[in-house]
Amino acid sequence: MHAPDARAPYRLILSRGLPDAAGAARLRLDLPEDEWRRIARLRRADDRLRSLVGRALARRLLGRRLGLAPADVPLGAGPHGKPMLVAAAWHFNIAHSGDLVLVGVGPGPLGVDVEHCPDQVDAALWRLVTGGPLPAASHPALDPPARDHPAAGRSGAAPDPRAFCAQWVRREAVLKACGLGLSVEPGALRLADAGGSDEPAEPVKPGESREPGQSAGPGGPGETAGWTPVSGLPEAEGLWVRLLWSGPGHCAALCLPGGAPGPDTASCAGGRPAPGAPPPDAWTLRTLALADWIGAPDDGWNDDRDG
Repeated sequence: MHAPDARAPYRLILSRGLPDAAGAARLRLDLPEDEWRRIARLRRADDRLRSLVGRALARRLLGRRLGLAPADVPLGAGPHGKPMLVAAAWHFNIAHSGDLVLVGVGPGPLGVDVEHCPDQVDAALWRLVTGGPLPAASHPALDPPARDHPAAGRSGAAPDPRAFCAQWVRREAVLKACGLGLSVEPGALRLADAGGSDEPAEPVKPGESREPGQSAGPGGPGETAGWTPVSGLPEAEGLWVRLLWSGPGHCAALCLPGGAPGPDTASCAGGRPAPGAPPPDAWTLRTLALADWIGAPDDGWNDDRDG
């Protein structure tokens, strides 16, 4: 199998849309039979489709880099169920919410998450996720909170759903990078900007790409939220996390080890923590409609020149 170049960027693909019956049948060809049987046991149809899209997209990205057919990519699972390559030359992670599926592939450990912003958040849920009380002021980029909201904390501020979602996706991305999942409460993590000062951004539009420091949302190019160091758990030492976007509908986040990317970078899997510098901006995010890649040749969208 092809080993990654340590300088290869992390590649993130956001896929929009769920397949119909014909599309699902096409995607099933990218999976070995035992993997499809596990997905088929999920109770809800939408959960089955999201899992199918995520696994098929990850296998296509990895197969291109390994020189293997998607169904032949050897995947296993870590102690807490995190999917990974059996021979971990490349790393990947999958997240999904609604009709959005986010897949990341790179030369070192990573975690991604995408979540739908809830309509309401109470103070108890905020504390569970962040490990602390509500911030004294609302998110500066959002509408002022309703002071008489029944879920308002002692500060009198109602929990803001978008600020909550930004907290949640970053912590979930960290726990996924560590392979811990929900075996640890997200509130155990500490982020340097735990008060919720992230800048809002929008995901890129279908067919467009974004590199670090750019936003392709309706407001035009602009700075996205920067890297935040993580602490609070030994497994998370040396990790950094950032928002990919924080919109009124969904938030998404990316977690990487600090310092130079690559297989030799110390990670949460053990060993010496990574250097105390944030990750280099060696990542790209591209949004594709499901139809753009489900039946398209790999060389039309799955560019492996980055690895």
